[in-house]
Amino acid sequence: MTIDTLVVLAYFFFLIAIGWMFRKFTTSTSDYFRGGGKMLWWMVGATAFMTQFSAWTFTGAAGRAFNDGFVVVILFLANAFGYFMNYLYFAPKFRQLRVVTAIEAIRQRFGKTSEQFFTWAGMPDSLISAGIWLNGLAIFVAAVFNIPMEATIVVTGLVLMLMAVTGVHGRL
Repeated sequence: MTIDTLVVLAYFFFLIAIGWMFRKFTTSTSDYFRGGGKMLWWMVGATAFMTQFSAWTFTGAAGRAFNDGFVVVILFLANAFGYFMNYLYFAPKFRQLRVVTAIEAIRQRFGKTSEQFFTWAGMPDSLISAGIWLNGLAIFVAAVFNIPMEATIVVTGLVLMLMAVTGVHGRL
């Protein structure tokens, strides 16, 4: 086993350990998304902004900027404009409703049936997105560490599922 493989495995186990150790701090949706209302507004906003960054931001966007020039800058400016519009329009409404997620607002306004519909309607897109992310990771890992793509997808999927189950809900 190479040092690179050991570092990646150590990182996986470190993330699982952090999720396990801090599982008691996250007991509700409010805790998960906004620190239970105990965090400063700018910190919650910065966290939401930073979660949108990915490997594509630093690799794909750079390649796209090299090929297409200024179009990537327009993309990032449009994202910043979207965040600002959310701040101006949606944030006050969500604050008035005393909800944390958009699905909670749908449930309050349109009922449980609509909540279930919109939740389940988003599942196919979420599954396809997760599959694309896992495939991209598997391509990278297969090339760098000489590990089969299928093994990478299965192991990473299981690790992420374990992290989500133990870190967010605090129970197995």
